[in-house]
Amino acid sequence: EQGCAQEPGVEESAGDHGDAGPRGRKEEINDPKEICVGPSATSYPSEQKQSGDSRSDSRFTHQRDDKEDCGPRMTKSFLQKLCKQHKLYITPALNDTLYLHFKGFDRIENLEEYTGLRCLWLECNGIQKIENLHAQTELRCLFLQVNLLHKIENLEPLQKLDALNLSNNYIKTIENLSCLPVLNTLQMAHNHLETVEDIQHLQECLKLCVLDLSHNKLSDPEILSVLESMPDL
Repeated sequence: EQGCAQEPGVEESAGDHGDAGPRGRKEEINDPKEICVGPSATSYPSEQKQSGDSRSDSRFTHQRDDKEDCGPRMTKSFLQKLCKQHKLYITPALNDTLYLHFKGFDRIENLEEYTGLRCLWLECNGIQKIENLHAQTELRCLFLQVNLLHKIENLEPLQKLDALNLSNNYIKTIENLSCLPVLNTLQMAHNHLETVEDIQHLQECLKLCVLDLSHNKLSDPEILSVLESMPDL
């Protein structure tokens, strides 16, 4: 408390009350609420300028930043440690498999050097978007089940992809899969598919042989006409 009381500017802010003398100022500085003012206000000068009440704004900003940084990141150093743990190659491009499931990641990133991957395990994370897979041109199997995905997108670089698992997500429409010329297996169980229009895109997936649409909200018998038009199903 004595250390905080010596922070520059704290005594002035604590003594802004008109009827407070020197003794009243010391009591206010020792108040636990006022002790937090020094570090918070000095740590976030931009918030202090923008807001009239720097004490509350800086404190909330500090909490918000902690939440944003608390999750694990798919950093290059983390990926190298993981490869060593699973007895994979330290040189990223030599690996054909990467196990990134059950890690708590919220985004896909830093995979540019892993150009030789054929199988990528990303299930049971908190991933919200399919992205940053442009270097995985050799990928055959992509496991993204049990995540927080709402849309199928950014799969164009995966021209050799054979199996895609998107089960247990929040996807409402099957789309952007016709860019995968050899896609053989698609697992879409436990999503939010409802209407014929939601699965109409399957007619453009000419090589699809195995399809799982179980545990969705599909009830229209017309979906059978879509399935009938798929030659290799």
